[in-house]
Amino acid sequence: MTIYFAPMEGITDGILRQTHNRIFGGVDIYCLPFHKLTQSMSLLTREERDISPEENEGLKILPQALTKDPDQLSAWLYYVSECGYSCADLNIGCPSPTVTKRGRGSGMLRDPGDLRTFFDRLFSNTLPVSLSVKTRIGYDSAEEWPVILSVLAGYPFAHVTIHVRTMREQYTGTVHPEAFELAVQRGLPHPVYNGDLRTPEDVEEIVRRCPGTEGIMIGRGLLADPSLARRLQGGPAAGRDELTAWYSALYEGWKNRFDATVALGRIKKLMEFPVGDEIRRKRLLRRANDIESCIGAVISEMADQQAFRPFPAANEAEK
Repeated sequence: MTIYFAPMEGITDGILRQTHNRIFGGVDIYCLPFHKLTQSMSLLTREERDISPEENEGLKILPQALTKDPDQLSAWLYYVSECGYSCADLNIGCPSPTVTKRGRGSGMLRDPGDLRTFFDRLFSNTLPVSLSVKTRIGYDSAEEWPVILSVLAGYPFAHVTIHVRTMREQYTGTVHPEAFELAVQRGLPHPVYNGDLRTPEDVEEIVRRCPGTEGIMIGRGLLADPSLARRLQGGPAAGRDELTAWYSALYEGWKNRFDATVALGRIKKLMEFPVGDEIRRKRLLRRANDIESCIGAVISEMADQQAFRPFPAANEAEK
């Protein structure tokens, strides 16, 4: 089973990817935060750095784009090919209002007819690399999923990652694993499950419901427990020393690339995930003014108990 590390803008950059692979491993493919494509096809400096082979040496990478223009996507796929990658992803699942109001991300799910027209135009020419797609199961309602599924089943995607929520549900509320089951039952090629995978038991339940599951994508679960992918392969949970090394290496990497203030802010944002609803640790984390205090606020009992608390509903989640 292929394990994908879902992207989160401002967190899962090359420093985090390389550090995670070195300390914990277990992830097969690291997904890049999406590039917001424009008419000029110019990328931000950080986007160019993030996709560069030098930033991702030794890792298997899946670049991702956000656009509703098939010509933009086609041109970007040639750029991806020139960077040395053989597969890229289109995000039609991002639920951010700033994205959907422009008809991008999960805004593309509002009209399955338009979605079909988009892919008809895109696949009318030979693509330079394989294309995968990340989707949600509907815009307003999960009842929209069978129609969306029938559209996606008509194209030669490398795989289809299914976040089993609608756009309206954002990252909270009940997931709909039955939508993934339907995709498997209907023979959608290479479906990948995404949505609230926090523990090995969560993954086991998906595999029980859908034997032969080929892939899973984990985002917040890996940020809360960076050893989760390793545990899924029979390895140990993270210990105190590993977690200390993890946070310390990330802080140093971000401090060297940006500055100490940015690095501490990113560390605190990342550390919100394993804290869960423990108010005392949250208060300690907010008051922390150096990396040592941050580590002390989060690790004190967590590693010894090997008990990563469920992450809270997040304002920022995988893209």
